[in-house]
Amino acid sequence: MDDSDYLRLLTHQAEQANAFLSNARKWERERWVCQRLLQALNVAHRIEEFSAARPEPPDVLFRDACFEVFFVLDEGRRLNDEWRAELERRRSAFSLSQLVRREAKPRRIGASELLQRLTPTLRKKAHNYGERGLDLGELDLLAFVNLKRAVPDFNSHFPPPTEFLRQGWRSLSLVGPSFARVLFAHPDAPDFLRSNLGRTVLFDVGISL
Repeated sequence: MDDSDYLRLLTHQAEQANAFLSNARKWERERWVCQRLLQALNVAHRIEEFSAARPEPPDVLFRDACFEVFFVLDEGRRLNDEWRAELERRRSAFSLSQLVRREAKPRRIGASELLQRLTPTLRKKAHNYGERGLDLGELDLLAFVNLKRAVPDFNSHFPPPTEFLRQGWRSLSLVGPSFARVLFAHPDAPDFLRSNLGRTVLFDVGISL
């Protein structure tokens, strides 16, 4: 494969990423996050086992799980804008060298700071769903953590997720490009979440957006 072939491949990948991030594929994107968690937890599954709830929430139904999916990004990042700009950059490049850029080394953050990144979204969801009279105890929260400027340190101590427990969710899990962890799962949560409670799974190869 020469440089021009590789440039075409990179451009095609950016086109696919932009399509995947479109509103039309929102549910497919949320299902993909659920599949990443199941793969990490070694839970065998078939595509036919996933369905969309009507009305939402939750976002994705899988067996007895009711997944409510949300993304956790670095402050100020928007995946749609990021990938639109990247697509234009790749389309306008004439050589691979034009795509090379220096990225700042990501900062290592402890588990406590990682959990703090979830707080704004979960507070907002808890407030909005509470006003709608929804039962948070029927929802299994799943955060897809996509950070470029920070790397979680899984050797650090995970503090009790006290605030999230008080909000009343049935379970809360994290999945990222190279890790997964079930932060809490109540007795009525799906078995595959309860059996992996408090265990961090690290992948050899990460997949992200």
